[in-house]
Amino acid sequence: MKSKIIFEWLSWILLSIAMFSGGMYIALASPFLILIAPVPFMILEIRRGSRESLLGVLFGSAFVFMLFGSIPAFMYALEFGFLGVAFGYISGRTEKGIDFILLSVIASITAKIILLVTFTSISGMNPFAMSPETALEIVSSLANKLSSGGIGASDEIIKNYSLAMAETVSVLMPSMIIFFSAIDTFATYWAVSSLISRSGGKPLPSLPKFETWRFPKNLFWALAAAVIMDLAGKAFPEERVYTVVSANLMEVLRAIFMLEGLSLCWYYMSSRRIARALKLTFSLFCVLFSPVSYILSMVGIFDIWYDLRTRIRGKKNESDS
Repeated sequence: MKSKIIFEWLSWILLSIAMFSGGMYIALASPFLILIAPVPFMILEIRRGSRESLLGVLFGSAFVFMLFGSIPAFMYALEFGFLGVAFGYISGRTEKGIDFILLSVIASITAKIILLVTFTSISGMNPFAMSPETALEIVSSLANKLSSGGIGASDEIIKNYSLAMAETVSVLMPSMIIFFSAIDTFATYWAVSSLISRSGGKPLPSLPKFETWRFPKNLFWALAAAVIMDLAGKAFPEERVYTVVSANLMEVLRAIFMLEGLSLCWYYMSSRRIARALKLTFSLFCVLFSPVSYILSMVGIFDIWYDLRTRIRGKKNESDS
């Protein structure tokens, strides 16, 4: 029995190290591997407890240190190791899926802030600000690839776009951290849920069906705060903090309102018994195509205020009768 436990312990650690190594050397796989980075240690914590999982983090970090050095080992320990242990710990102490998601997102945000602060102290660079030189290098590299395909751009356009990119990244970095933390939390949740369901273990705290997702009206207070901050930013342009807070709050709220609108659309499509593949395709299109996502955000605002689902149900009942 002990040899079986040791084999399982080593298997999850080696899988985590393999995922980290793949992210280091395989550029195309890196974004996907980072999103589910906490999976091995989350499962290890759920099955074997905190002591064995934390010991596994130390073992895996030491192995990565020997392979890649101190900075990669620290990144591995934080994003792959401790974050996975934290997710597993939270899952065992929450009864509702929404509580798990909220606490895990906070844990993920904390891990990323620690990583950024550590990077800043070591390199002396501010990770919340992209320099115009870095943005120009990125945009110029992209422009060179496009020009090889017959799509050219003038130096003035490249320079203006790089300056706009640097400003956008500098302003919206906090909301980008929040979005990425939410995405990797959901990705890890779904990956671990799938693995547990196949292995017959205790399921994670369940989330409500997507078509039932609704956000509270209290969000409108946050929207009012964002508008006030935006007005303050225009009145006091020298105080950059108002612009940063307003922009990031607006981006987070827009994403929440879009989810509300998408949930309403999913509810409507489910009531019409539209195939799941079509619903997923439509949802992906709505998220990626900006004009539609803005429309969904407006629909989400109306749904939070008026609860449009009750009206859809009422019309359906009238048609059935």
